[in-house]
Amino acid sequence: MCSLAAMCPRVLFFLGERSVMKRYFFALLIFLAAASYAWAAPQRIVSLAPSITENLFALGVGDQVVGVTSWCDYPEEAKTRTVVGDALSINLEVLLGLEPDLVVGDATLSQNHLDTLEQFGIPTFVIAPSTIAEVQTALKELGAAVGVPERGEELAQAMAVRLAELTSKVHRASRPRVWIEVWHDPLMTAGPGSFMHELIVLAGGENIAGDADNPWPLFSEELVIERDPQVVLLTAYNLDEALTRPAWQSTSAFQSGQVYEVNPDIFSRTTPRILDALEELIAILDEVRP
Repeated sequence: MCSLAAMCPRVLFFLGERSVMKRYFFALLIFLAAASYAWAAPQRIVSLAPSITENLFALGVGDQVVGVTSWCDYPEEAKTRTVVGDALSINLEVLLGLEPDLVVGDATLSQNHLDTLEQFGIPTFVIAPSTIAEVQTALKELGAAVGVPERGEELAQAMAVRLAELTSKVHRASRPRVWIEVWHDPLMTAGPGSFMHELIVLAGGENIAGDADNPWPLFSEELVIERDPQVVLLTAYNLDEALTRPAWQSTSAFQSGQVYEVNPDIFSRTTPRILDALEELIAILDEVRP
């Protein structure tokens, strides 16, 4: 699509000596007319990540989504779409057979796939939010990319309002120590720069991995026990396994029974539902007694 800056010199040449205001007015009219012919909202969208699929449906363009990954399970309707692979690999033949006019991927999961698709001339769009604010921005950008900018703005604003409401209720004399477990073998958690870390902070907790040097660090069992979490959050449906760990029984969380198996979909996907995770975490930390 031509940009206004690129078109203006040509427009001004033909308009001759008219006033600057008139020149730019006509240039804008021509630009808008050209844009209406040069761009149309995509009608066949492929999503390469569960969070993207969820966001596309939230934006109201679920009917245009023709392909998803095997992990895309929300909303329920997403399960009826053609599966093109998972976050780690895609079936290029199946994807190309869907004749998409836009493929949307997460830069942290599917950048290699997107680079390949661009070689086939398929339009791609990338998002990679790592904070709640970036989720809001991604919703606006994705909304614009699929032709519903107003809906993107609405979702982002609704998130801002709800976030303010949730955090306004957080008043703690001290911050409970929290261990959030992304995976158990090897032991992986969330550090600074991750949205899970942000959830803990916003809920009024202290992430015991808050001094890690990357957003998704590996951690030793010995260090977890040494830092004595008061709350343990499990995001891999492994509560039974966790409760049998001998060395963990001495921690405050295990002693008080504050070991929780949470829904990984709301805690690990960068969608508006991440605020459901925040609300749940606030309620959990409200139960911690000094």
